[in-house]
Amino acid sequence: MNNLEEARERGGYDRVDSGRTDRYVFDIIPQSAGPRRATTRGSVIHSIRSPGSQTFLAKEHAVGIVLTPTRKLRASLGSDRITEYDAPVGCIAVNPAGVDSSLAWTETRKNLVVAIPPETLSELALQELDLATVELQPPAFGTVDLRALDMARRISVELTGKATPNELYLDSLVTLFGVHLLRTYASPMKQLPLPKGGLSAKSARRVEEYLREHFTQKIHVAELAAVAGISPNHFILRFAKTFGMPPHRYLINLRLDFAEKLLIEGEIAIAEIAYMTGFSDQSHLATTMKRYRGKTPTELRFMG
Repeated sequence: MNNLEEARERGGYDRVDSGRTDRYVFDIIPQSAGPRRATTRGSVIHSIRSPGSQTFLAKEHAVGIVLTPTRKLRASLGSDRITEYDAPVGCIAVNPAGVDSSLAWTETRKNLVVAIPPETLSELALQELDLATVELQPPAFGTVDLRALDMARRISVELTGKATPNELYLDSLVTLFGVHLLRTYASPMKQLPLPKGGLSAKSARRVEEYLREHFTQKIHVAELAAVAGISPNHFILRFAKTFGMPPHRYLINLRLDFAEKLLIEGEIAIAEIAYMTGFSDQSHLATTMKRYRGKTPTELRFMG
């Protein structure tokens, strides 16, 4: 069994030394809690839950933003010490991946949860902020974050509206939320050291072949790292050294190259091309193409 097959075989659950299960946030919060959506950068959940409790160890960085006041929450994070506090609107709880946490509540609570995989946050730190691997430092229980609240409300409206949630819009909000986390709750940020070396020729070839075969699908950094046989954090730096750009940008280029080819041929509708090349809809394709290629699909089709 190769590295990628092993990663898939493990699925969403890994054992930890304590014997407890390391789980995805989507699995931890029951479906009945409310609407949810996965995006390229992470996942979001609009959650309404009756009195209860939970104890878990998340594979992802999980951030909860309180949407209605909640009294007498009892929480722990990274230790057995329980803190009781009242959570006003905008109260934020940052639970870094791999850190034990517990929460108990005695009244119905409403919040927005954003989950971002560690490798995605590392890639975002590299791509957007030119930073080395970062570590989240949770604020004290009861901390109010109005900027996070504003983004949480926008995400909540999109998830609970009558129309189907727009994946591009949600992904943009998750990206902005990730940057906010990096700027506000990350450990002191160090300048990114120049990587000493890229991927080996064999690993680079395997990764490039995998990307070219699957570029129309959602691909996570951890998946590519498994193909290369190295850790996700090391993979991001080595990939950028080898290919001159982060994995996310390389994937976008592959999609846009294919989209441009189909647009110039002029035989397929633009909306269908967007679907065929891995974009959520025609608007997503147009926005991305304008940003990275300086033209819209319509402009490119007329030029062809």
